[in-house]
This record gives sequence, structure tokens and C-alpha cells, in this order.
Amino acid sequence: MKRHLRVHIVPLWREHDRIVGPIEDDRPDKVYLLEHEDPAVERPTYHEAVVDRIADVVGSPPDVEYLDLFDMYEVMGAITTIADWHPDDFVRVNVTAGTKRAAVGATMACMDEHTDAEPYVVDPEVRPHGLDAPVTEGFAQASLLTTYQIDSPSPDQVAALAIIEAHDTDAKHAKKKTLITEAARYGLDFMRGRVDGDAEDYDPVTGDYNVLDNRVTATLEHQGYVTVTRRGTRRYLELTEEGRQTLRAFRHRAESVVSDLEARTDDPSENVDFALDNPVDALVEHR
Repeated sequence: MKRHLRVHIVPLWREHDRIVGPIEDDRPDKVYLLEHEDPAVERPTYHEAVVDRIADVVGSPPDVEYLDLFDMYEVMGAITTIADWHPDDFVRVNVTAGTKRAAVGATMACMDEHTDAEPYVVDPEVRPHGLDAPVTEGFAQASLLTTYQIDSPSPDQVAALAIIEAHDTDAKHAKKKTLITEAARYGLDFMRGRVDGDAEDYDPVTGDYNVLDNRVTATLEHQGYVTVTRRGTRRYLELTEEGRQTLRAFRHRAESVVSDLEARTDDPSENVDFALDNPVDALVEHR
């Protein structure tokens, strides 16, 4: 029988005891630290003590990802991705150890209907001040946080966001036809069973547009992730800023499509322009 691991995901900002205390209590099998990366911000000296103490408790050093703890979508993306790596494990997220924006991103990640992770808050004993010492001291207790599920995009919808963004260039905008042909190329679920022959040369039929609207674009437009502009008989798609941030947060749900679109950017014949940051790129390299 496979053993289920206990996993903690913890932002590392201006805390020590509120990070270490719950880990000493729960004794997880694996810990991920999300540390702020900004050359203009001085790294507190006690961060090394946090890392060393976690290594002592867990038996191995924590995996550290450097990201922007003031970017809630980047934090959200890191947590949803890491949780997705542990579908059969017990994942808990410390939502009080980072910045206020990191707390929002971490909580939103745990509220996502497709992310199986429990958020917890940590009460301190006292609150000292200054860069040389953590912003709080002591560890009173850690409590699970009650959350409510929120909708998030399906893998097909995330892939559609990436395709739309990749085809929104200086020379052209993405059309629904483009989205259908690319979906056929990548074998997205909503096109399964609809493509006969070579998917690379697929020519959409009327029914494809209805399926696309019902399964993908209507939801994306309703959620405010895309705008649809009609010009004559053609409809052009464009991501909103919220759509771009959502794509960043959930890129792992369509990683193969995202990676291929990035690779195609280097081919002038493709007329594709796409680059997307990965909030856990350092962790991916060492997996």
C-alpha cells in the first residue's frame, strides 16, 4: 500500500517561530519554502536558521522556490502546482508566514476546487519589530482555516487561454477558428472524436464552434478572462488582464501546450509569440 505523505507549503518572509512551530508539531515528510526574491530587499539572517531547523525536523532540507511574495497570482500558481504534484498526499499551507498578498494568494489556492490542500493560520505569542528579528515571536497554536470552494479553469480552458495569448501578435489576433485548429492539434478534450485524419490540417465545421462556445469560450468570457470582438462574420479573442494572471496561476494544468507554444515561438514560420513565467521553475528543474 502506498504511504501518504504529509506535505507543508510555507512562504518565508519575516517569520521564524510561526514557520518552525507548526512543522515541529506536525512533523511532515516534506516541506516546500516559498522565499521572496528581490535583489533590492535584504534577506534576513535568520532565514538560514529556519532552513536548518526544518532540515533537522524533517530529516532533509526543504525544497526552496524563489518568487515574488508580493504577487498573489505567482504565489497561487506555485501552491496549486506543488499541490498537484501530491494528489495522494496530505498537503497543508501556512497562510500567515508570508506577506499579506501572499496570504491572499495562498488562501485562494486552497479554495480552488481542483486543489486538494488545507490552509492553516498560526497565532504568535508576541510581536516584536525590526528586520534583524522576525515580526512575531513564539508559537501559540496552528489552526485549520475554514474555506469555501471557488471555480477555476479546466485544463482545456487553461490551454485555450495560452493559445489565445500566443496568437495575439502584432500581425494578427486569435480567431475562434484558430482556437479550434490548435485544439485539434493538441488533442484537447472538447475536440476528442471530432477530428478525422491529420489534426495538423484540420478544417473546422459548424458543430465545432458550438462545442467550443459551450465547453470553453462562453465560460472564459463569463468569468472575465477573455473578450470576444465581432468583426463581420469573424470573432476575435483577446485575454483580459485577469485572464493573463489566471493563465500564470494555472499553467501547470496545460503544461504540455504551454511548453510547445513557447518552443514554436522560435520558429518564424509559426507566427506564434508566447512566453510565460513559471512560478516553480527552479523546483521543476530538480524534480
